Parts: sequence; C-alpha cells; structure tokens
Amino acid sequence: MTEKSVYLHSIATTVPEKYYTQKFALKYMKKIVADTAYKKVFLNKVYKGTEIRKRHSVIDDYGKDPSEFTFYPKNKTLRPEPTTKQRNDLYAKEALRLGKQAVEKLFKANPKFDKSKISHVITVTCTGFDAPGLDYFIVKDFDLNPRMDRYILGFMGCQAAINALKLAKDLCHSNPEARVLIVNVELCSVHLQQPWNTDQVIANAIFADGISAALVSSVENDCEGSKFVLHDFATEIVPGTEEDMAWNIGDTGFGMKLTLNVPRVVKANIASILEEILDKANKTKDDIKIWAIHPGGKTILTKSQEALDLTPEDLDASYHVMHEYGNMSSATIMFVLEHILKDNEKKGLTFTTSFGPGMTIESALMEKI
Repeated sequence: MTEKSVYLHSIATTVPEKYYTQKFALKYMKKIVADTAYKKVFLNKVYKGTEIRKRHSVIDDYGKDPSEFTFYPKNKTLRPEPTTKQRNDLYAKEALRLGKQAVEKLFKANPKFDKSKISHVITVTCTGFDAPGLDYFIVKDFDLNPRMDRYILGFMGCQAAINALKLAKDLCHSNPEARVLIVNVELCSVHLQQPWNTDQVIANAIFADGISAALVSSVENDCEGSKFVLHDFATEIVPGTEEDMAWNIGDTGFGMKLTLNVPRVVKANIASILEEILDKANKTKDDIKIWAIHPGGKTILTKSQEALDLTPEDLDASYHVMHEYGNMSSATIMFVLEHILKDNEKKGLTFTTSFGPGMTIESALMEKI
C-alpha cells in the first residue's frame, strides 16, 4: 500500500527585536573577558572568522549604561553572572511572547487554514524549560482544541527540528486527518557566559536567538503556495564523538561543549549519510536540486561543500541565514527552509541535514513543489 504524502506546508520565523552586529559583539567581549593580549588576538580570530553580520538577542543590556541593566547586575563587569534560575525565568517569559508571535505570523500567512483542525503541537527547545509551558499556552491563547496531543522535544540541540518533522510525518501517517503545529524556540543568548575556554568562546561568538512555527499535514490543499513533500529521513550517530558536542546544566546557565573537531566530523560523514538516504529513496545525487545544510558555523558549511563537491551558491540559503542570524540551534534549519520556500525559482528534490550532541547527524529528503 502506498503511503499518503505528508507536506511541510508553511514556515514562519521571528527573532527578538534587539540585535547586535558581530563587530559590536567582538568589541564588547574584549572589554569583559579579554584581560591579556593573547585573548584579544584569539577573540579577533574567532569573531571575524565566523562571517556573521549580526545576531538577535532577548537581552538588551549590552552597550547600555549599567544603571539601565534589566538582566545583568548593574556594573560594567556583568558579574556575578546570572544564575540558571534567572536565565530560565527570562527564557520562560520571552519564549512565550516570541513563540506566540511566530504562531500568529504563521496563521496570518495562511488565512484559509482552519486552525481548529490542529490535532498535535510539538514544541522544540534546548535553551529553557517551564510547565505549563509554551505548548499549553499556544493551545489556550489561540483557542485550539484543548484535547489535542502535545509533545516537547527537549535538549536535543541543533538536530531537533528534523526530529520534529520526522515525528510529525509519523503522526500524519497514523492519522490522515492530523494537522501538526511545530514550534521551535531557541534563546541561546540567555546562556552567554564568561569563563575563558575555547568551547565557551566559540559558543559566545556564534549562537543567537530564533523562533519558528510550521504546519505539517497530509492534506495538500491545507495551505496555498510552495511547500515541501516529506520523503525520507536518516539518522547517524558518529562513534567516539560524545565529547565533541555536548550541552549541560550548570549553576550559571547551560554550558556548551563544542570542539574544533566538529567540522571535521561533519566532513568525514556527510557524504555517506547522503548516499544512505538517496539509496533509501532510489535517487542519485544528480536528482538533488536544493541543498539545506544547517549553518552551525562557517567551517561546517565549507567542509560540507568540500565533502559533497558543492559551491557556495549551492548553499546560498544556509549562508544567508548564517550571515544574518548566526546559529539559532534547532530553529536555524527552519530559517533555511523558510528562505528556500520564498525563492520562487527553486523547485525539486531537497537534501536537508543538521547536527546535534553525540554527535548525531539527522538528515531528510524532501521535495519542494
């Protein structure tokens, strides 16, 4: 029996109103963490090497007089650093505001979609938690069916958007009438921390805040316009890489472990993952017309290009998101896919991949129609 097609219909994204240029961020971080010439040189190399232009944040203290701070202690050192509770309190407040903003934007972009048919809500985050949380208030504040199923994918890092799409597809196959709302909320900036180590310095230089909302169903005419047909998924856990990417909870926020080996792991494995998913779909690389690779950093994109024999133009959507927003964890690949949906000239088979703790590499084969 042929499975019914499942569609990623529409994506809406939003970011906090406040943003900082990478030039500003470099200058500011030099003031608060670079107390030696070596550290200043290292920061210059890291920040300029990211090729990020700006990043958005729910924290608007940077650059203000300390007397105006609302998050940090009112002094120029930003110390003592906010506790995990203080950071999570800010997350809970802003995740609700911005998550609802993204959902409202999604509904406004699809006025003919009947939101009363939504049967499942999947919320995705690795940057904060509370209960009742965003999933609850989306149902309540948008007057959705209170008896619907709700799921939270938590602490899975940048890969989790693809996990959410995979879950949504399975839900639609199990119930052809299902309509799944996926909301990714990642407020990475609330976890910026000052300890001087390579992992933290890199994390401070690339991560940012971003939110997406998306609709998935097996009813093609639920939404008008371009959409993706969700075809196949593949997962690869790369042995011996547990220490290369990790995410833990500390006393002053969530700590990111992100070694310089990550791009090399991506380069060594992405081609075989592509081959696996193409074999599953009985397709070849020549069939792929669109590339959507998670812009976890400039080096990840350049190493992916080398491994897959691609050009920067092939990854223009990924580079655009990296330049304008930085790495927004799980929301990032949704920004890339939204950018592709808006490009009326692009159609066809699409390879999508993102990378998470473990290291785990998630990939999806979809088709823009």
